[in-house]
Amino acid sequence: MVFKKTGTIAAALLVASVYFGNTAYAQEATPNATAQAASDQEFTDQELQSFVAANTAVTELQKASRDTMVAVIEGHSLTLERFNELAKAHRAQKLDEVAENPEEIASFSEAAQEVVKIQPETREKVQQAIEEQGLTKEKYDAMMKAYREDPEVQKQIRKIVAQK
Repeated sequence: MVFKKTGTIAAALLVASVYFGNTAYAQEATPNATAQAASDQEFTDQELQSFVAANTAVTELQKASRDTMVAVIEGHSLTLERFNELAKAHRAQKLDEVAENPEEIASFSEAAQEVVKIQPETREKVQQAIEEQGLTKEKYDAMMKAYREDPEVQKQIRKIVAQK
C-alpha cells in the first residue's frame, strides 16, 4: 500500500528531522517583536520552576517519542536515513524511482503510517505535562521563547537548574 495523502508524509517527515520541539506549536513572530516581547516579560520564581519541571518532562516525552518512531522505522527494515530518503522522494512524487522494490515501498508506507499515529499522542502528552505544572501551552511557549532570547531569563533558569 502506497501513501495517498501528502499530509501524512509531511507529518512523517518530522521524524526525518528528528524534531519534535516546542516551537512546533509556537506561532511565528517577527524577530524584532519577538525579542521585544521576550525582554519585556518577567516571570515569577514559581513560574520559572514550573517551566523547568515542565521542560524536563517535555524533553523526556519527546526523546521517548523519537526513540519509538525510530524503532517503528527500523522494525520495518529501514534505517532512519533510508526512511528520510524515501520520504523526500515521496514528496517529490518519485518514490517509485528511488525505492529499490515494491516491498521497500510497502515497508516505508507502513512505517510512515505508524509514525503519523505516534505524533498526536505525543502532542497530547506534552500538553498534559505542561498543564500538570500549572502552565498553559501559551505560557510555556512564551517562556521558552524568552529563555532562547533573553540572557536574564537564561540566567534565572540556569540558577534554578543548578539548585536541583
